[in-house]
Amino acid sequence: MKTFNKTLIAAATLTTFGLAAAPAAVALDASASLATSYLWRGTELGNGDAALAVDLSGSTGAISYGLWVSSGDKGSTEYDVYASYGGSVGEIGYSVGYASYNYPSTGTGFDDNAEYIYGLSYGPASVTVYDEKGGDYEYTVVGYEAGAYSFAYGDNETTTHFDVSYAVNDSLTLTVSEPEDADTIVVASYALPF
Repeated sequence: MKTFNKTLIAAATLTTFGLAAAPAAVALDASASLATSYLWRGTELGNGDAALAVDLSGSTGAISYGLWVSSGDKGSTEYDVYASYGGSVGEIGYSVGYASYNYPSTGTGFDDNAEYIYGLSYGPASVTVYDEKGGDYEYTVVGYEAGAYSFAYGDNETTTHFDVSYAVNDSLTLTVSEPEDADTIVVASYALPF
């Protein structure tokens, strides 16, 4: 009986201080993608060259985080570091996040190109606002998912664009972007997890 009581007291103490569960292993998802061009917010970056990217992401409870590395725009390698906290209240989803966009060849600091990101969703519809840290730039995108199709309308205060994407399968996606005052952009991207 003494052994049982000591075990019970030890378990209660550990549970009280949040030590009962062993730390969960951090699981990362990784993927690589190749796109016919670098499409960003209705603009084709990288002079129309193909773009290679690698994404490492993970989550712990309501916190998601990741690192995205790309051959970049206009010949400069880019790496982005991001994190967000999200959840739901009833059927309404929410997220609050932060992203830092980095170009090592330019010599800028880690937080020089960063945004706060706020999102709301309800079923297949979503609204996301990207608010530049320490600046006046703001980009808002309204999205809608319908099976293999996704639709996005983006507005960055000076121009707009409308994108339609079709997921051919789990790896291949085709996107048609119609920017305001610019030619239509068509991008094919192929992604594989590893």
